Amino acid sequence: MLPSKFKTQALSLVIASTALCLLAPAAHAYSNEVCNLEPSWFASPVPNPNEGPNSPFAFKDGKDNSSNCDFHQWSWNKFLYLTQSAKAPGGLFMFGEGFWQVDNALKPYFEPWNDLLNPTGLKPTKHLILEDFNQAGRGDPIIYSKYGGKSVYFSIHVNDTFMKSAMAHPTADPKAEFAVGSVEMKVAWIDVEDLQQVYRGVDLSKQFYIRKAVYKTDNKYSDPTDVAMIGMHVVGVVEDHPEFIWATFEHKLTAPDYYKSGMEFQKSEEYLQQDKVVSTSDNYLLYKGGTEVQNAHLSYPATEKHTNSFRLYQYGVPNGYPYTNSADPSLGAPQSQQDRDVENYKNIARLNGEVTTKLAQSNPVWSNYFYAGSVWLSTLGYNFDNGISGDIVGKDRNDKLRGSLAVANMTMETYTQTFSSTTGTNPQIKPENCFACHGTSEDQSTMQVSHIYNNYLQWVKTGQK
Repeated sequence: MLPSKFKTQALSLVIASTALCLLAPAAHAYSNEVCNLEPSWFASPVPNPNEGPNSPFAFKDGKDNSSNCDFHQWSWNKFLYLTQSAKAPGGLFMFGEGFWQVDNALKPYFEPWNDLLNPTGLKPTKHLILEDFNQAGRGDPIIYSKYGGKSVYFSIHVNDTFMKSAMAHPTADPKAEFAVGSVEMKVAWIDVEDLQQVYRGVDLSKQFYIRKAVYKTDNKYSDPTDVAMIGMHVVGVVEDHPEFIWATFEHKLTAPDYYKSGMEFQKSEEYLQQDKVVSTSDNYLLYKGGTEVQNAHLSYPATEKHTNSFRLYQYGVPNGYPYTNSADPSLGAPQSQQDRDVENYKNIARLNGEVTTKLAQSNPVWSNYFYAGSVWLSTLGYNFDNGISGDIVGKDRNDKLRGSLAVANMTMETYTQTFSSTTGTNPQIKPENCFACHGTSEDQSTMQVSHIYNNYLQWVKTGQK
């Protein structure tokens, strides 16, 4: 364990760090009848989304006037804000002043100890340091490309607002909340050498965001090497939503969708079919073209050193039986929920189409990434003292869940899209979402939806013994 004085030093660095270098928030409200992009997302600089008391999320006169579209527009705006070009390590705003790379207990990374120019190791790192390669889920899953090689690694980043909120609450006060504007990003990276094995002869710099990183193993650091971003969670707090908006983005070549629609949602009344080929294309990173469902994996195959999987639900919108069978009391969704699913899908599809077209003209590399959905709660009148559940069907269904109710990122939740058995005839699948793992129990703070905050609490508690 690090010496106790580290806590004081880290806290001092946070508090003494430059005031948030966040650009002025967009002044407009998002809500429109049609879910469109905003031209300001492609300005220079890209403005931070409006998240406070004058935002579309804030309750007015005891009413919640926010729309489904508002949350999806926030998600795209926030992603483009964080990934805009800047004079920062890696050339992105999210790696610059006001942001921290942290480990899974919220401890900041400092410059590598074996950096001769920085022998004390107490300078916040400008390197991207990669040491975490386990996904969440049973067995601590590891994923690779479909051809194997080095595992996919993950990095976690938070802004000053998140860090200060956490450090202001070193014990879990049930009424404590992260401040509005707090944001956490989790990013999935793959080694470019392994990417080249999949896409031979392709100029990867035109297809992926690539930057230098160092791998950390047993407190030793590798030489810098090129890694490519393949997925990213953007999780943020807006006014009257202390539970966070849980948005996620992926590269378009990660994996195919099983239940796939076009611009309009196509409801399916079919169960998952074991002999169905998910896609004939062999252009995916995590799926071998021509693989049938029964030969791909939705649960972790611990003995395999390559990945061959697929995405169950496009844009995280649950589909297929038993979910779309509203007459099924245990695993079917009520029709009102399915109607919201249709609107949710349409808004995401429309925004993705518009943003991709615009990015192809202005910032082509980012046009290769797409918004895979987000999930949040309808919080007006919600009693957080009772906890947060991610159940979308059955007797314990949380009827306040909104957005992409089965959202998952193929680079980070490959094997937690469902905890049900997916084998056999007519598998009884229950879709899952972020709150399945990031829920809270009775009398817990909403801050405890964050795993890194929970780990920080344990770290502080251990250090006090």
